Amino acid sequence: MSPASARSDSIESAPPELDDASASRLFHIYKPAFRRHYEIKSADHQPLYYADISAFTHGKPDLTLHAGTNNQAPKVAASKFLKLSGDSKLALGDPDDMANTQWEDMTKESAIHSKYRLEMTIPSTQGAGYGERRAFLWKRTHSVKVDDTKSLSLSMRCFKMIDERTEQVVAVFTRERSFTKCGTLQIRVEFGEEFEKMALISGLSLYERSRRRNHAAAGGGGGGG
Repeated sequence: MSPASARSDSIESAPPELDDASASRLFHIYKPAFRRHYEIKSADHQPLYYADISAFTHGKPDLTLHAGTNNQAPKVAASKFLKLSGDSKLALGDPDDMANTQWEDMTKESAIHSKYRLEMTIPSTQGAGYGERRAFLWKRTHSVKVDDTKSLSLSMRCFKMIDERTEQVVAVFTRERSFTKCGTLQIRVEFGEEFEKMALISGLSLYERSRRRNHAAAGGGGGGG
């Protein structure tokens, strides 16, 4: 393992934004059995977001994130899966409001679905009104886990999100084997509310695409990946 890889996998290599432990936030992610949506809850299990799943409706995003408990709540993010390339189009805002919604690309950087790259604008240290473009990598991991545990996992759906510039882990998604719970997302930096939504919609996209691939491999279809 290269020194850079060792740094990115190390809990001790937490970014400067994590000097305050309060920067770390947990999101529990559930998919009720036989339902086409995800539910995202806070660390104390209060409902925060609801994510619609759509695989067959033409023109509709594959995932639509609502700030609330059902699909009538405001739309705050979305993801459209590009089937042939494996890339995704990620929206911050209501995907139906093209004029006021920011779209970003999440590109597949590995043939085996182990690395994806996206860019977005985060708040600048210069203060309000300033933004800074940053690139992030979602990489499959068997060592970095939510809550700083280091036990190995054989799941193919555990990912860490790395700041490409600093090589620091800024978020982690750990798969949990449960009938309804998919896993837990931990955000380890204070990059603002838009970053929170981007981490959620991009992490959910990785999970949903993996779920569809597994479903298709088992002979059940599922909308592609």
